[in-house]
Amino acid sequence: MSHSVLIRCKLLALAACVALSLTPCAQAKTSKDFATATLVEAADYTPCGDGCSAFVYSTSAFCFRVGDQFLLGEGRSYLHGEKFSAVEDLAGKELPLRFNGRSLWVKTPNGPSLKLSRGSLYENFREAGCIRAVHEPVVAEANAQKRPPKVPADAFPLASSGYIDRFFWYQCALDADKTEIACQSWYPNGDSHGKDWFCARTMAGEPVGAVATLDPLLSQTGRLVLKSGVVVRHDNRGRTNDVLDRPNEACR
Repeated sequence: MSHSVLIRCKLLALAACVALSLTPCAQAKTSKDFATATLVEAADYTPCGDGCSAFVYSTSAFCFRVGDQFLLGEGRSYLHGEKFSAVEDLAGKELPLRFNGRSLWVKTPNGPSLKLSRGSLYENFREAGCIRAVHEPVVAEANAQKRPPKVPADAFPLASSGYIDRFFWYQCALDADKTEIACQSWYPNGDSHGKDWFCARTMAGEPVGAVATLDPLLSQTGRLVLKSGVVVRHDNRGRTNDVLDRPNEACR
């Protein structure tokens, strides 16, 4: 393994560890006994994307609901398919679940309890509660840090789908009289990350409106979601130095 690949793997492992340990354990409910939970979603993914080494195993991501609380768990094993497939196939079913701030234990119908690490980096859950649970520790991590002087007071952190920079600071102007939304962004250390552009309308073509508010836990870098759950259309027009290459082109 090359030195650069080894460094990247160490950074990825550190990011995953931080994500899982930053679940708000102090406030989270803990169950010492098995409670009835619904397995909302389950999926396989590779946490480091295309940058993985040959020694990184596929990961199972799980989202459970216990009452109004969404809990995430991940399992990784050399014998991945055999160990976790029994749970992955039970999406939508009720299962006995026990959990604390770091781990979850789930009972399968015909097998022993499986232990999962609490938290997840999986970004493609469909259920809003699962997505919020993924982003919550990242946003909490950002808000717990001292805001860099270069970042305005009204900027807010958004989770990133990257594995090195876990979040970026965003400042967006949702003006009713505009046809586009310009979001200035900054790296976690306060250096400028340029602008991210969106159309001032939803994916269904409806105006965003001046009173619209963003949901910082459903949103992430490059994807703005309103409190209503509606997604804002990303502006895909070409720009050079933030100036449209075709000024008369409609936002798309």
